[in-house]
Amino acid sequence: MTEPHHSPTPWPDARAIAARAAVKEAAHTAPVMLPLSEALGQVLAAPLAALTDLPPFDTSAMDGWALSGPGPWRLPTDEEDQGHGILAGHGEAAPLPDGHAVRIATGARVPPGATAVLRSEYGTDAGDGWLHASPAHPVVLGQDIRTRGQECRSGDQLLPAGTLVTPAVLGLAAAAGYDELPTVRRPRVEVLVLGDELLTEGLPYDGRIRDALGPMVGPWLRALGAELSGTRRLADEADAVYAAVAESSADVVVTTGGTAAGPLDHVHPTLRRLGAELLVDGVAVRPGHPMLLARLAPVGPEREGSGPEDAAPGSREPGSSGSGSREPGSPGRGSPGPRKPEPGNSGPARPESSGNAENPRGAEGRRSPSGPARHLVGLPGNPLAAVSGLLTLAEPLLRTLTGRPAPAPGPAPLAEAVQGHPRDTRLVPVAFRQDMAVPLRFNGPAMLRGIAVADGLAVIPPGGAKRGAEVEVLDLPWSASATGQATDTDPAADRSAGRPAGRPAGGAADRSADRPADRQGGRAAGRVTDRRATGRVTGRHATGREDDEDISPQEGPA
Repeated sequence: MTEPHHSPTPWPDARAIAARAAVKEAAHTAPVMLPLSEALGQVLAAPLAALTDLPPFDTSAMDGWALSGPGPWRLPTDEEDQGHGILAGHGEAAPLPDGHAVRIATGARVPPGATAVLRSEYGTDAGDGWLHASPAHPVVLGQDIRTRGQECRSGDQLLPAGTLVTPAVLGLAAAAGYDELPTVRRPRVEVLVLGDELLTEGLPYDGRIRDALGPMVGPWLRALGAELSGTRRLADEADAVYAAVAESSADVVVTTGGTAAGPLDHVHPTLRRLGAELLVDGVAVRPGHPMLLARLAPVGPEREGSGPEDAAPGSREPGSSGSGSREPGSPGRGSPGPRKPEPGNSGPARPESSGNAENPRGAEGRRSPSGPARHLVGLPGNPLAAVSGLLTLAEPLLRTLTGRPAPAPGPAPLAEAVQGHPRDTRLVPVAFRQDMAVPLRFNGPAMLRGIAVADGLAVIPPGGAKRGAEVEVLDLPWSASATGQATDTDPAADRSAGRPAGRPAGGAADRSADRPADRQGGRAAGRVTDRRATGRVTGRHATGREDDEDISPQEGPA
């Protein structure tokens, strides 16, 4: 049966559809309470409010003496007080009389009556029982005392929902009184790599070539916040593809290859057999235009896998096998109680579909609508085309499911003109050099050499962009500005430092190996410059029949 002709979805619309596709599922996902030791890399499902004042009492900021009133100050005569004085971790000390001083350690509780702390290097104890301040460092009222609540008061909101839990966030949460955190449940994702010609090890031979997507896509999805339940490699057989998709209990199934309309492309027929709803069926972007996004029927209760014991290997929530994670309901110490996660895009879902895919086999493959809907992201088989699909469809979908906020746009001027497609958006690997986005070579749909050293993908509008034109740059998930964290970056300071606003310093300095030779003269000594192109990386995936480029993918400047 001939596939009906349809127009591909414009690239910006495809990203918007993907971001809205799972709003309902994200809103109805209960938070998972995790101990601090297991919360790294998770996303806060609720705002983090302080459970105590910080600091919780007045403390000394320095080793020295706690003072009361103007000097000189009488020192203690008691042997114990003359020795260590007031130490951190001890209870409240006796009140300090006016005109007296007592030794105090950093972090120790300031005694009642103290008006300042004099640093050890600024005071002189001549052994006559009196303490004198250095004339060069006169004492100021309140100096070197961290007052109670200086950083925050109990109840103050410290971080919003959607914040990525970093080591610094863990430290702040502990200081603020938390033992565990409400986190967004990571969506479980299964990767299905299609292709008879793919090898998992060794060198290519007899028409068979290495699978580049299997090792790449799973870790990429993890970097986007997903919990990878596994990567499976399937033969180019319709029933095998259908069974793998139908039987998967993952929240999101990601396929590589097989999204076009050739005799061995089984993704569309599988979706029709399952009665799936195509939300995006082709995108006006190069590389990667055969990508797709579909909504699958919910998994029935017998396969829903709602508990950790039902999850595929590797798909458990951190701590689910022990006492670590739990659903909020009876909050423990340091727990704020149950709260619903806040998706990155909380706008109402709108009809984005061109209609349900036909289901010529009737009810075959339909699931009980008892659970949340699942989604399938179909990536083209060419490696860079698959990266395009990850950033176009998988990233917005997973951003909503993980509760992360949408990244702020990151425009940057192009260091040189970039040829465009006559009708479609083009995504080109770039590296940042000073305040410019430098287009990288090796940007054909079957190539990974460019993206391997890139800082992001520049969004080139139809028709191309001239040198100096400001274009949007999509961050890669491991770059500093792709974490979704709020920062206090000063754009002007960034510009003066020679980099685009909000971009990590130094990111491009080590990436000249992939640039045209005329830009490599000033590269730093010791920089790796012998990266080798792998040629065709994935057989059928690299032939171009799934991603027919109008722009030559020959090695050379973009």
